[in-house]
Amino acid sequence: MCAALLRNSIKCINLRLNTTVLTKRNICTSALRCKWRNASSADVERSLLKGDNLPANYQLIYRAPLEKYVAWAKNVSTLTVSLITLVAGYNLATTSMNFSSALKKIDVGVLASTEADFYFFAVGFVLINMAIRIFVFKYPLRIYKSGEKYVAVYGSQWPVGTVKHYFQRGQIEEFKNVLNPWSHIIFKLGHRSSMLIIDYFKTPSEFHELFKEKET
Repeated sequence: MCAALLRNSIKCINLRLNTTVLTKRNICTSALRCKWRNASSADVERSLLKGDNLPANYQLIYRAPLEKYVAWAKNVSTLTVSLITLVAGYNLATTSMNFSSALKKIDVGVLASTEADFYFFAVGFVLINMAIRIFVFKYPLRIYKSGEKYVAVYGSQWPVGTVKHYFQRGQIEEFKNVLNPWSHIIFKLGHRSSMLIIDYFKTPSEFHELFKEKET
């Protein structure tokens, strides 16, 4: 009898947990949709269209989240790389182009306990900055369409500005790679692989319409 009561109690607890999870998911989904509706108002869309320097016949169909955070990460990366390059260049120039002498002149104790650790730190720093740059390259901030023509707007690798990538309807396919943990959101838009978060399309049909073959 005790065992039966215990099983029933566990079932009730699981039911309450599952209900809570479903409720939270519904709230999150509703919040995303509300955010998109607010962000896609006519005034905001016209402002974005003007800022991206596109003709008025283009319509906004996708707007990615975290645009400010992506720009912030890119600019911090640019600033730190620039400062380190300037410091390294100055030290190399004042030590007769001898890297070992320049490294000894720098107080590595602030960053690492030994000189070897400093090299590992430098390699990790380079890899992190490369990851940031690759993410910026693959992360479209906005997608517009005009008939069967599409244009994706990406952040520039420079501190300011954007880069545009044009493609046609039907020029999209899934980019599958077992080594990529984000392969489920990577698509090839023309010849450029990009990360698309489906929840941030204006409507689900706008996403599915990308896959339709171009009308002849």
